[in-house]
Amino acid sequence: MAKLVRNISIYSLGNILNKGVMFLLLPLYTRVLQPADYGKLELVNTVGAILMLVYGLMVENGYSRLYFQKKDINWRKELFFSGQVFNLFCAFVFGSLSFVYSETLSTAIFNFPDGAVFLRLITIVTLLKVLTHIPYNNIRNRQKAKLFVMLNLSYLIVNILLTVFFLVIMQIGVRGVLYAQIISGTLELSALYYFTRDENGIKFSLDSLRMMLGFSIFLIPSNLSGYVLNYSNRYFLNEYQNLQQVGLYSLGAKLSGVIPFLFTEPVKKAFGPHLYELIDEPEKCKKLLADFTRLFFAGLAFVALSISLFSREIVILIADKSYSGSFNVVFILSASYLLLGLAGIIVVGIHLTLKTWIVTIIWPISAVVNVLLNILLIPKYGRMGAAVATMLSVLFINLSYFIAVSKVYPTKFAYFKFIQMFLLMTVINYAGSFIHMQLVYGVVLKFVLLLLFVYVIYIMKYFTDDEIEKAKQIIHNFKLKLKNLFRFNQ
Repeated sequence: MAKLVRNISIYSLGNILNKGVMFLLLPLYTRVLQPADYGKLELVNTVGAILMLVYGLMVENGYSRLYFQKKDINWRKELFFSGQVFNLFCAFVFGSLSFVYSETLSTAIFNFPDGAVFLRLITIVTLLKVLTHIPYNNIRNRQKAKLFVMLNLSYLIVNILLTVFFLVIMQIGVRGVLYAQIISGTLELSALYYFTRDENGIKFSLDSLRMMLGFSIFLIPSNLSGYVLNYSNRYFLNEYQNLQQVGLYSLGAKLSGVIPFLFTEPVKKAFGPHLYELIDEPEKCKKLLADFTRLFFAGLAFVALSISLFSREIVILIADKSYSGSFNVVFILSASYLLLGLAGIIVVGIHLTLKTWIVTIIWPISAVVNVLLNILLIPKYGRMGAAVATMLSVLFINLSYFIAVSKVYPTKFAYFKFIQMFLLMTVINYAGSFIHMQLVYGVVLKFVLLLLFVYVIYIMKYFTDDEIEKAKQIIHNFKLKLKNLFRFNQ
């Protein structure tokens, strides 16, 4: 378990450095940009996220999988070069189409002036980012953690400084954000090519490319469905409401997005390989899957409730008054990410059986469900309808995963405890929604509600006695380490 915790910490740091810029810049965006402009930025970034799948067809996943198939350095150089050539080819073809037909495409995608300019800019941003994937994967494969952290941190700092320059000093709005991404992305790619220069050969292999694509191309449907699930609501909000609604929803989504960013994704990356080590001991493996899922759900519920309870105060502190309505979607979206986190652990049971075709079926169906719900709910309920559509779609994924796992890898999950936890979180959040007072007093009362949440979990026997004793021992050991540290410093 110690190894699992250490790996989770490493992946958390990687996520913070790699994606932290979007959260660190959030107060700047919400102070300088109006909700409509922030909504425009979110729509543009959504298009970039979808283009990311087209540029290269996620060939970097095949590269990482095949990298360890042989230890021959020439084989690995061949993979690197073949993958990058394919990325460049796709970027040239689809990028050219985006530029040539930018007016037509932007009219269909965006519903605001100068859409063609923004489409061209996000095309360049996406091209640069895609070309970094294989070099970054190469650094991870070689376990060059310090180099990986240094490059991500450098990109983070440069991007933030350039964004501040273009937004605050030059005052050129959303375009400035994209200019900053293009310049910092160019510098990032240059540095990556320098540090991976010895890993890149000059031999192109069609067979190697075919093997990489044979692995990665089947990941596209589920990933594309994931983007539809998480981002299509911005498009429908813009279509049925306005850019201001997109901006308000997006801020609420960013606050809730801390859950996958800091917790779910790092845990998923670390837990899967940890569980695979027990694949030859099915009963032990199933017990670990069930126990860890229960514990993870409790921890994630605490995080989701914390974000939701204090969302009003967070918005007041980081954003302009024009964003004051954004916090009302945070609980629903936090609950959605809680359920999505639960699904991310449950699905490991399907992965263990190698029946990943089940996932390939479930995600596209959930995407269709999400689109239909968006069309049904957003015209009448606006951003709240978008949030509910997301939560119901994620709930569909959870139920589908539970049913699938019960068939292919029967595991004794604590279904009743999951329901108890979710209902308790909902009740506590509902109570917190009635707290409208001065900032300090409101924060104190909400902390009391959070403590009440923890106490009720304890008395309803969500955790086993053995787990509670282990937790007490961990806390005791931590206190001893702190005391020893203070004594050493004295």
